[in-house]
Amino acid sequence: MQKLPSWRTEPEIQALYNLLQVLNSYRNYSEPLQLLLARVMRFERFGRRRVMVKKGQRGNSFYFIYMGTVAVTEDEDGSSAFLDPHPTLLHKGDCFGELGLMSPSVRRATVVCMEETEFLVVDREDFFANKLDQEFQKDAQHRFEFFRKMDLFESWSDEKLWKLVTLGKVEKFSYGQLVLKDFIESPSIMFVCKGSCEVLRLIDLGTSPFYYKWIWQHLELIDDTSLKTHLNEPSPVERFKEFQIKSYPVQDFSTLKLKHLQKAWEQQGSSFSRRIKTSGNTLPKTLGPKIKSRHPHSLECPMINTEYGELPEEAAVGAYIKIHTVEEGETVGLHQILLPENQRDMRPLVLVSLGAEVIRIRREKFWELIDSEVKEKLYRFQIKYPSDEDMCQKFLQENSWNIFRKDLMRLLLKPRQRPSFIPIRPKKKGIYNPKSLVLDLCSLDKETKPCYPIFMAPQKYLPPLRIVQAITAPRYKIQELLPQYKNAGVLV
Repeated sequence: MQKLPSWRTEPEIQALYNLLQVLNSYRNYSEPLQLLLARVMRFERFGRRRVMVKKGQRGNSFYFIYMGTVAVTEDEDGSSAFLDPHPTLLHKGDCFGELGLMSPSVRRATVVCMEETEFLVVDREDFFANKLDQEFQKDAQHRFEFFRKMDLFESWSDEKLWKLVTLGKVEKFSYGQLVLKDFIESPSIMFVCKGSCEVLRLIDLGTSPFYYKWIWQHLELIDDTSLKTHLNEPSPVERFKEFQIKSYPVQDFSTLKLKHLQKAWEQQGSSFSRRIKTSGNTLPKTLGPKIKSRHPHSLECPMINTEYGELPEEAAVGAYIKIHTVEEGETVGLHQILLPENQRDMRPLVLVSLGAEVIRIRREKFWELIDSEVKEKLYRFQIKYPSDEDMCQKFLQENSWNIFRKDLMRLLLKPRQRPSFIPIRPKKKGIYNPKSLVLDLCSLDKETKPCYPIFMAPQKYLPPLRIVQAITAPRYKIQELLPQYKNAGVLV
């Protein structure tokens, strides 16, 4: 980058192009513009308190932050940035000053270095000599065409719409990348111009009465012995052979079995409540091996007090739940902009990209442009998100369905034949085990537990939480619920 733009070779420009992909603001531009920027950029390093852009002066350069931090202030010398406890900061990957090259207007803010900072600089002479202004104009034209297609701005003139175009620029986000931690409190409005985004809500499951009841209904099924995993169960072929042997000679004793079962149930009493009262001794021997009864035992694990009673400490978890999908052409941050503050839903909501390009515009700047006709359309643009209790119920229903689906696939699919010898592979060292994303209720009272990460949520929203994606819980076996069908072959 110490070479003049005309001296740089194509391989060097391509190498710079690949190297600069780590900068988010650089990656947001189109590929032809990225190559032109790689041709004209030069490298600069400045120390703490150095003023890069001064308010009221004309801009001559365009800056990318390669390393370090700068602050944006309203004063001329930038001294207020070192007195303000929460200054407006720009970090590695951000850029500033591009509007000063495109228009003859003066700088509207001061930018000062908060520490030793490295910049990639584009000067005015190189900017116009290499026709970067034409590429910037093409990007602006794409934004103009996007806004023109929106029903929200169909009554605006081209001149007014171009003012909106100059207020924002396109930002690209890959699949699964975090766009906003909380767009309710964000000072910006986002227009999705390509792809889609998901709106997620982080909820504390322990605050839900439905979750409290669901946890204790499943904890009552825990037995003294751990439940068998599908790896230790016999294959479907072995179960069918066992059924053939037990049912030979083939005769129909179903009526006798049912009569005997009815007498046994009348003497012992049968229940489908939380604890099964059936005993193996009361069932006829012709039905196969005895069914082990579940003896209730006390759960020994640390407890915490909640609004609805005691809950195991390990079961106090949180989960991210999807509540809405923002498609191409839709906006984020406008659904309650006109509501009074006492009617707004102020719950923090997370915005995650599914592979999207968005245009970000400051809320106050957008508010200065809109007219009464746009406000009337915004009144009709209201999205009501579900309550935390409804989301908790939805999460547990989907969790139960996912567990049932996995169990059904294990039952129907033929288990994979293991080779005669499996080499021992060393375990990779990691921060945590991926299985920690699953809460296992069967191991709450076990002494040894795997390490898992704790999500440190902001204290004004939630306490520190363990985030899970699923919950595995003990459940009744079909052979216990329906003893007359306890033979595996009959069940299949």
